[in-house]
Formats: sequence, structure tokens, C-alpha cells
Amino acid sequence: MEEKTLFRRINSLILKGLSVCLVFAVLFIVVGPAYASQTAVVATVASDWSSGAHSVIPVDPVGGPRTAANNLLPTISDITVTAYGRYFYRIERYNADNVTKFDVSAPDTPIWQYSTLDQGATTNNPQDLIFVSHEKAYLLRYGATTAWIVNPSATTEADFKIGELDLSSYDDGDGYPEMHSGVIVGNKLFITLQRLTRATWPDPWTTNTSYLAVFDIPTDTEINTGIPNPDGVLGILLPIRNLGAIQYLEANGTIYVQGVGRYGAEYTGGIASVDPGTYATAMVLDDGDDTTHPYGNISGMAIAAPTKGYFIGYAGWGDNTLYSFDPSVVNSPGTAIAGLEHKSIAGMESGVYLDEHDMLWVCNQTDARVDILNTTNDTIDESVSTDLNPQRVVFTTEGSPGSGSGTGGSAGGCFITTISNSPHGATQGAVLFSLLFGICLVACFTWSGSRNKGRRDASLQSMSKEKMRKAGMRTTF
Repeated sequence: MEEKTLFRRINSLILKGLSVCLVFAVLFIVVGPAYASQTAVVATVASDWSSGAHSVIPVDPVGGPRTAANNLLPTISDITVTAYGRYFYRIERYNADNVTKFDVSAPDTPIWQYSTLDQGATTNNPQDLIFVSHEKAYLLRYGATTAWIVNPSATTEADFKIGELDLSSYDDGDGYPEMHSGVIVGNKLFITLQRLTRATWPDPWTTNTSYLAVFDIPTDTEINTGIPNPDGVLGILLPIRNLGAIQYLEANGTIYVQGVGRYGAEYTGGIASVDPGTYATAMVLDDGDDTTHPYGNISGMAIAAPTKGYFIGYAGWGDNTLYSFDPSVVNSPGTAIAGLEHKSIAGMESGVYLDEHDMLWVCNQTDARVDILNTTNDTIDESVSTDLNPQRVVFTTEGSPGSGSGTGGSAGGCFITTISNSPHGATQGAVLFSLLFGICLVACFTWSGSRNKGRRDASLQSMSKEKMRKAGMRTTF
């Protein structure tokens, strides 16, 4: 009788334990874990180019309202930003030549600021940081023949630079190859080289053949792509000139590169594709010729999917239009996006990636705001004021965004999201539910088995004692 009662109590405890686990698992899926979402970091500039700053904007919630913290740590106007993990980096370019690191949770408090100058140099115009990890990145310097290999986690300036990549073979005759942007695919680094020849005003730049230089990341040595070219270099000769944006699309394993030619004067640009394995190139979108150029120069690009992309048509200074097109079709006709016609649009010449909700953040300088485009229907999800003109948008992917001390306020000190808002929410929820419920089930039955085993052992021990007593033997358990 006592054993049956104990058995019923154990089963009751098991059922209660499983019920509690089930409740917690359901709550975990419905409410979701409080983890930090992406945060947009925007480089901004005054309309008269007298100053610059940066803004931080939460990616959530979709549909808004998203509230920006603006005018953080004012500085010069020639700036850009890049990001990796919870950190973002503000680059001050021509004649400033430095990089400043920030944690997104304290977006106006520098962690460090390091120079990008070689000893004895006056300027080298740093353009971008391409990240391998928190301990290794490539610093592209427009006015130099070498890119720096740097350690973004260095705690002293002496430890910041850890190596160099030599790009002097791409010099077009003015002393520099004009490295501009880059992307990493597997263990390869691809660097765009504009190769503009510097002359004098009023015609300060002339275009030349443009290339992608390819480096092996583990050894930091240049790869011979074997592509024939008139300049005798190792890189990939591209069918477009004056390169800007470069982007790798994992969905189809393709690199896309945008070139502008010369603004309003030369139509040698467009969008080209590159196979990162074979280095084969193909024209995706031609900007036209001196007679026919339906969109003007192609001054920016963002590829959302193998069959969905965007480009900026440059008709004149401050007169740009955002178009959607199908990059899988050669010279696919562009469709103007309503609300983003005849605007001053910036940022996409540096390459644009979608946020975690497949929203495209467009720098609308005409209205000093970021227009967040829903790429599923090409409508503007929300427009967020940045006070100064937005110049480039990047995203941090860890950490909790802070508001800083700039103007514009903040929706709170910590922006969180849930699994239901995640792009893979349903799948994540199901997996986590199964794992949590399974762990609880195993734990309960393990505990139950342990209790039952203990009871059986005690019972056997008692029976053994009784038998030995009856046989007149001494018991020593």
C-alpha cells in the first residue's frame, strides 16, 4: 500500500514538472527572449558640408515608430561608418585620417581613435574597413598604395597596424590605385580599384580600366586570377569604370559591382557580376552611351535577391531616382520607386545591405531623413529624420543600443525584439520548444528512475538483512 502511494506521488511530481516545463516553453515562444536587435548607425553631414556627426536608429519595430538619436559627437563632414558585431567605426577621411571605435550601447563615447597615416605622410584618405574578425580587418586607403591589415581589438595605437597589402602594381600613373571598397567571400578578399588619373580643375579626374584585386586571407598574398588584361596585373578586369559599391549575394554565390563612369560626362559604368570561384565577369546593367542613357549614370546599387535589386540613376547633382530591377536579366528595365524620384540619394555608392527584416535603408538627403523601404512591395515602411543629411547606413548586430547625448531622443535605453519578429521566428521557436521540452522530459524521468532505483535498492537491502538474520548470520551493511 505504501509503495503504491509513493508511486502515485512520484507520477504526480513528474506530471507537475512536465506541466511547468510546457508552460515555460510556450511562454518562451510566444513572448520570446529579450535579445538585442540590429541597430542602424548613420553617418550624417550638414547640407553645407561644414560639419558631420552620426545617428543611431533601432531597426525595430517594423512599421515604426523608430526614434533616432541624432547629432552624436559632431566632427568634420568627410566621414563614413562601418560596423562589425556590437561595435561601429567612424572613419574621418581626407586630411583627418583616423578611425574611431564605438560600442553601440554608448554611441557617443569613443573606445579608441587611431591614425591611418604612414610615417611622414600628410593624408591617405581612408575609405573603409573590411572585417575578417574582431582581431583582423583590412583598412582601405584611397590615397596610398598599401591597404593596412589592422587589429580592431588593439588597446594601443602601436598594436593597431599588423600588416599591409601591396596594391602599387595597379597605379594608373598618378601614384595611387584608388582603392575604394571591398568584400570577403570565403577565404578571399576582393578590393575595388577605381584607377582614376588625377589631373587639374575643371577636369580633375579621368577614368581608366578598373579592377578587382583578390587576396588570400590566411596568407594575405595576392591571388593570380589568370584574367588577361592590358595592364599586366593579377586582378580581375571589369567591364565598367570608376567602381563604387561591391556586394556578395550568398543566395546565388555572385559578387555584384557598380561603376559610375564619370558623372554626367562619360557612360562607361553600370553593374557587373563576378564569379568568386572562376573570376568570370558579365554585364548585368549597362548605363548606355553618350547618346542613350535612360537612367543617367548608375551611381549606387543594392541587391536584395537573385531576381530583385535596386540602383540609383544619376540625372544631375541632387537629381537622383531609385529604381528596382531584375539582376538575373541582362539590362532589365528599371522601375522608379514612388517617393524616391528626383531626390538627392547618397550611401548606395558604398554598397547597401538589407536589415534583418529585408528593409532597404535609403539615404534621402533632400529631406534629411532615412526612408526605410519594404522590399516585398516597394513601399516606404517609415521615414526617420536624421537632422543632418544621411550619408551611409550600416548595422550593428549585437548589443543594446544606447541613445548617447545627441538630439532626437530615444525610444529607450535598450531596444529588444522577439522570436516572432525574427526572420526565422517560427523555425527557431519550434526548435527551442522541442529542445526545452525534451530536456525537461529527460530530467524528470531521470529523477524518477533515480528515486525508483533507490527504493528498489533499499527494499533489496532490507530483504537481504531479514534472510541473513533468519540464517543466524551477522549483518554489516
